[in-house]
Amino acid sequence: MRFNIKISNLKKLYNYIWFLALLNIFFFICNAKANTFSINDIEISTPFEINFNKNKIIDEGFMEAFNELILSIAKTKDQKKLKQTSLAKIKSMIETFSINEEKFIDEIYYLNLNVSFSKKKVFDLLESNNVFPSLPTKKNIFFIPIIFDQNKNEILMFSENYLFNNWNFNNKKYHLLNYILPTEDLEDFNLIKNKSNNLENYDFQEIIKKYNLKDYIIMIIFKNNEEIKILNKINGYKKFKI
Repeated sequence: MRFNIKISNLKKLYNYIWFLALLNIFFFICNAKANTFSINDIEISTPFEINFNKNKIIDEGFMEAFNELILSIAKTKDQKKLKQTSLAKIKSMIETFSINEEKFIDEIYYLNLNVSFSKKKVFDLLESNNVFPSLPTKKNIFFIPIIFDQNKNEILMFSENYLFNNWNFNNKKYHLLNYILPTEDLEDFNLIKNKSNNLENYDFQEIIKKYNLKDYIIMIIFKNNEEIKILNKINGYKKFKI
């Protein structure tokens, strides 16, 4: 017996089967008893005016919680599709929500809430938009930013290093990479300083081993009056790249 199936239908069938396979993997990795996605500590603030509407502020919290969820479980190319989801649809996927804190300070209303979304309804939404869920995996990466001022023959590593002070300044809860910066260790500083003439070839293992992290990025910035050069030594997912 022979079946004639259009190519377009075959692709749809393949996509559907692939979606179900990913869905099974996702549920296998997640706790089987957890039927919701929990997004916590959503913070909203707004001026307290005559037309103040608390329900409207809570709705803003729901939308922000949903956007944070999508940033965690959908690939970048698919996030635009889901950001157009209506407030009514978002609210229909909410299982529970709770207000952690609300306060008025200098005529500003502050709200902090937790929101739990039904996994089944979220996955139904992804399927209807032909979006495959990604598996959010947090990863710790040891990061050493070093600035070598070649004119002054000076190494900048810790508090005097702009990158060191500001690298984690704009962290978001949905970010999956957690950068661990070194502590201000004089021994490490002297070790690197002594290698300043050959930083390109130094492997930094004496420092890396102290932090017990397999994945790392060593960023070395060479600067002088004419140019800036950057050398990255990256070890991640069992691969090393320069």
